[in-house]
Amino acid sequence: MPGSGLCRCAIHGFAGDQLTLADLRARARFWWTRADPYVTQGVPRRYRLGMALFWWYGVLISVSSAFVDNFVTLFVLALGATSLQVGTLASLSSFLGMLMPLPGAQWAARWGKLKPVVLISYGLRYGVLLLAVVTPFVLSGPAAVYVVIGLFALRAAFLHLGNSPWTSLAGQIVPQHRWGRYFSSRKMVMALASLVFVPLAGQLIGLFPEPLGYQVSLALGVAWGVLALIGFARIPEEVGQSAASSRHIDLAFWKALSHNRAFWQFTLISMFFHFVWQFAGPYFGVYQVQALGATSQVIGWLAIVSSLARILGQAVWGRAVDQRGSQWVFTLCLLLIPIIPFIWLPLTAAWQVIFVNIPSGFLWAGQEAGNFNLILELAGKDGRGEDQKTQAIASYHTLMAVANVLGPLAGGLVIQSLGYRWTFALSGFGRMAAAVMFLLLLRPFDLRRLGRRSPAAS
Repeated sequence: MPGSGLCRCAIHGFAGDQLTLADLRARARFWWTRADPYVTQGVPRRYRLGMALFWWYGVLISVSSAFVDNFVTLFVLALGATSLQVGTLASLSSFLGMLMPLPGAQWAARWGKLKPVVLISYGLRYGVLLLAVVTPFVLSGPAAVYVVIGLFALRAAFLHLGNSPWTSLAGQIVPQHRWGRYFSSRKMVMALASLVFVPLAGQLIGLFPEPLGYQVSLALGVAWGVLALIGFARIPEEVGQSAASSRHIDLAFWKALSHNRAFWQFTLISMFFHFVWQFAGPYFGVYQVQALGATSQVIGWLAIVSSLARILGQAVWGRAVDQRGSQWVFTLCLLLIPIIPFIWLPLTAAWQVIFVNIPSGFLWAGQEAGNFNLILELAGKDGRGEDQKTQAIASYHTLMAVANVLGPLAGGLVIQSLGYRWTFALSGFGRMAAAVMFLLLLRPFDLRRLGRRSPAAS
């Protein structure tokens, strides 16, 4: 019969070979295994399921974020917020976030588990996001602005509540010798998801009147986030012992700061860096809209450029982490990142932000990869147990939140008195100072040369 080949679901090649769908699936599995996106080849079997699930969790959470994170500022502005209120949102989010890491770590220590704390915290995060979606249907004017700002601040608080257990769990899921390659692969596919879905979200928002388009986008973000948490719930976890007393847990904050000198110094400099970063960070999006005339569609398309640069950065810096170490990558990126605020100064149109997004996406990919690995390495440098390591990470996040509270407030005052460009320039100079301090602390370039001369010295 003429259609019998199609009925058998076969495809005929140029050489007359018959390739069935079963063959196609087998070849796809072969190439997928050869590509090794989960970086599980040669890894003990007990790690493989968790690494695969955590990889897909990253994909789904990135899709969720694509519908939300780039449009929070625009949503609040569409409700009638001022630039100062946007800065207040950033500071309030950081203030509530400052209060959450230590309780999250204590909760995980008492429970003896990390994953339930993450699931509950992140579940509450999507719950308040859903309330923000509904708010404009119930309230309008200043009342809607204040309620939505409060809900977004709570969203950040719940993120910080589960962030330290999440970071510690990530270190358990992946063997340390695979941190560089694995998190690079995971970040690359997350950036690819952003590349596809952020512009789609921008186009979707443009189909509806304001603020309805943003509500639709945020609702889709909630749906994808729930799917991500369902996958995260299946990740296996090594269960520890619950804490018998809170006294030792409460002291872990001070131990993390006083008993580990490298971690303490790294945390102090990171505090300063976060302050000068957030001094201008929340206002770049406001500047795009108010000064450069950017729309949601333009921001969506510009996000494509940022995602492509981030994907390239993950490929380059992930390999560099394995070859040269986290300190080398982190410090090099920090030395280059200060140029980014200055690129904003001569811009006169929204499309020109492309010249910011390319170096920004590339360099921040390296900073994130190096910073994440350094936190895990330094927090566990003194051989502390897993619950104390989680508490040390919580100490770090708490102090970063303090800097994130003060940065936007100070930046907002400078904007009111001197304008955006002074704020961006001061942030750039502050980042330069922080980069030099990290260079003096970590000395990655000197240490590498000394390591080649005398392996015993390291």
